[in-house]
Amino acid sequence: MLHLSGHSLDLSRARLMGILNLTPDSFSDGGKYLNPEAAIARAREMIAEGADLLDLGGESTRPGALPVSLEEEKRRVLPVLEALLPLGIPLSIDTRKPEVAAEALAMGAHLLNDVTGLRDGRMLELCARYQVPAVIMHMPVPDPATMQQHAEYTDVVAEVKAFLSAQAQKALAAGVPQVVLDPGFGFGKKGEGNLELVRHLDQLVELGHPVLLGASRKRTIGELTEVEKPEDRAVGSVAMHLYGVMKGARILRVHDVKAHREALDVWEALAL
Repeated sequence: MLHLSGHSLDLSRARLMGILNLTPDSFSDGGKYLNPEAAIARAREMIAEGADLLDLGGESTRPGALPVSLEEEKRRVLPVLEALLPLGIPLSIDTRKPEVAAEALAMGAHLLNDVTGLRDGRMLELCARYQVPAVIMHMPVPDPATMQQHAEYTDVVAEVKAFLSAQAQKALAAGVPQVVLDPGFGFGKKGEGNLELVRHLDQLVELGHPVLLGASRKRTIGELTEVEKPEDRAVGSVAMHLYGVMKGARILRVHDVKAHREALDVWEALAL
């Protein structure tokens, strides 16, 4: 069970985290939801399609993405967060800036999703203060702009597992109530490294925390399927995520909520 301040997610089945990119430059849907009205409409659509929670982000973390100023990220995210809070669905704030996290959690965001893996102690303090769980993601360096320059591993599964284990222990010791582990598919990893992590996702599950997989529309799926446009990679994304569920993933971070909801419904009917 994942406890999210008034919401509880039963993780005996896989749950869908709908992606809401409030950015002009995200790799797949940058610019589509930069307008608050469009973002709110998309949020409502994802809820209707079966999303269990939504992840709001105002800064692209694609390889080579340029950083966004603190004020600009707040301008993009906080009004949409405020508008979505009354909808009654858990909301995650996807940020690596403690200042953005502080305002979002004070407003009532239910989960912190930190691509830098809680390397900044201020993030630990905030989650402990507001008693909000955190997603700890693996990225080899804390800067997405240079992460693909550090995509070589001796044993990618062991190295990712060691990082996530250490950060989880650190977070819990600091008072963070719960953590979710994310291997960071595509974040400082190349194609085969991403596949190895999904093949051995059960080794991360062994750490005793819920595991999140976010492979939606990413380059590795495009390489495997020879589908160039990210928005056309829904089928490959579903296949990757279903394999992840088989290996123990309990939260899937996805763009294509409807396709994943239908696939999971069939999968779960067969798996009972």
